[in-house]
Amino acid sequence: MIITLTGFMGVGKSTIAARLAQHLFCRHADLDHEIETGEHMSVEEIFATRGEAHFRHLEERYLSNIIDSCTDKVMVLSLGGGAIMSPVNQKLLKDKTYCIYLRASIETMAARLSKARKSRPLLKDKSEDELRTEIERLFQAREPGYEAVAKLVVNADKNSVHDILCTIINSI
Repeated sequence: MIITLTGFMGVGKSTIAARLAQHLFCRHADLDHEIETGEHMSVEEIFATRGEAHFRHLEERYLSNIIDSCTDKVMVLSLGGGAIMSPVNQKLLKDKTYCIYLRASIETMAARLSKARKSRPLLKDKSEDELRTEIERLFQAREPGYEAVAKLVVNADKNSVHDILCTIINSI
């Protein structure tokens, strides 16, 4: 079983996925990290030199490879916030994984991302006002994809990492 975690930037996908893998004694992979390793470039560098469209194509290829080559009995995979924008990825996630959507409010995401926006290619040059507007715009575009692939939705707003992990473990 491949357990995937999706959701917007800053909701804690990577943190929760790594901790979940520890609790399940299984491997954890992060799609962005796999792309960075395979391409020998950071996500930010890929966006800057090759553009978002190229990065989205890489997401499709790497996600497909990870899923198709998985021989582990259980694996946890964290996705980038925009990976679900691809219909190809949505089908893969829906058909071949147990996908968990970590949902948070705009306020929570804006607060978390205001501290980490320099490492987020789509947000790095935004002022505080522009940041919130861009988060709202991107979230509205992505939320239908998160909903479409999710077999479980977990509120990441006020729940602790422990509570989120308990919810997930009780559902699988």
